[in-house]
Amino acid sequence: MKRLIGYTAALCLLAIMVGCGGVTSTGTLAYISNSTGTGFTVFTVNTDGTLTKSSISPQNTPASPKVLQFSANGKWAYFLDNGGSKIYAYTRAGNGTLATEIDAYPLTGGPNASSLVVAPNSTFLYVALPATKELSIFSIDQSTGILSSVGSPLQIGYAITQLVMAPGGNLLMGLAGVYPADASGVSQQTVVTWTLNSSSGVATQAATQPVGTAPSYLALSANGSYAYVLDAQAVTTVTVPANGATPAYTYSTPNIYGFSVGSNGVLTQMAGSPFNENPDSNGNYPTKPVAGATTNDNRYFFVANQGTHNISAFKISTTSGELSEVLGSVSIVNGISTSTASPFDCGVSDGCNTPAFVSVPAGNNAMYVLDTTANKIFQFRIDQNTGKLRQQSPAFVSAEGGPTWITIR
Repeated sequence: MKRLIGYTAALCLLAIMVGCGGVTSTGTLAYISNSTGTGFTVFTVNTDGTLTKSSISPQNTPASPKVLQFSANGKWAYFLDNGGSKIYAYTRAGNGTLATEIDAYPLTGGPNASSLVVAPNSTFLYVALPATKELSIFSIDQSTGILSSVGSPLQIGYAITQLVMAPGGNLLMGLAGVYPADASGVSQQTVVTWTLNSSSGVATQAATQPVGTAPSYLALSANGSYAYVLDAQAVTTVTVPANGATPAYTYSTPNIYGFSVGSNGVLTQMAGSPFNENPDSNGNYPTKPVAGATTNDNRYFFVANQGTHNISAFKISTTSGELSEVLGSVSIVNGISTSTASPFDCGVSDGCNTPAFVSVPAGNNAMYVLDTTANKIFQFRIDQNTGKLRQQSPAFVSAEGGPTWITIR
């Protein structure tokens, strides 16, 4: 008996790197920003892509957070409070805790700062101020993480609702979508790009690209070569021809605009753009796409459709970046349609009614869908050969109040 126990222990010791029982931590953490909670709910990302509540969770903060970004060197964390009036800066310990508050920086163009990004060289931070149509730039002290303004906020003429940093740090992209995000909101329907000086941090406007009707989200491929813009309102009309006793029907399918990104910041629309979303197994087309993410190997693109509570999955062409939706088959059992094709149910039976954010971990084997109203993160396994999705077990994990953002580090 002792020999058997020792043998089992040895196997588990050997399996530390590959997993005893099949599931181990990757050493990566997922931070959930809780807009009405007390800070961040933190999960460990396991080797199979599932999330497990981390021992360091929760990470409480002085104000409810929204957008969280880490410096690439892993030393510092920066986030906007939910009202967008301040940037909070923290040191980040080796175990992932937000160890010490460095400072809180009021924003002169706030409140309502919408987005924050950190340059890949960890030397500059950029904040969008849509209320005043400005861009604020801060330098990051390399010893302490302290922020210092780089001149006055830059007047850019656009109400930027989202910022995206190119992986090389040479380009910054901003989406001028609907602002404010309510019935009074107006969209400038534009993607703005800036070239960045790596030494001074100065942003120089490079190009503007008109896009859509009410663009809702900008997703950049992991290699920075392709940009995809979702639109909550713009659609393409699809007519399904009559088939025997079935009359012709006209449907609307959401537009997804695809662009190639030049090294100079100029966007060139792809030949097949706009791309459209397929109907579900019952013939219903998705509505209100609000968020998206590509896998880190640039093979697949996932879109959260808030109006229809589902996820559309696309393959990304390796040569052009063009999108083709993941196909499958439909079977009917006891009058119920089941499909292995996109779009995929986001977990309605478990409470997924308002999917609002999508994220993919570095392993590319999982996808997370955040639901702000349900206070849940729904987790899916990605078939890396086909891009098809299936629910993980458990199907979801719980956050705190009003989760809005997932940051994986």
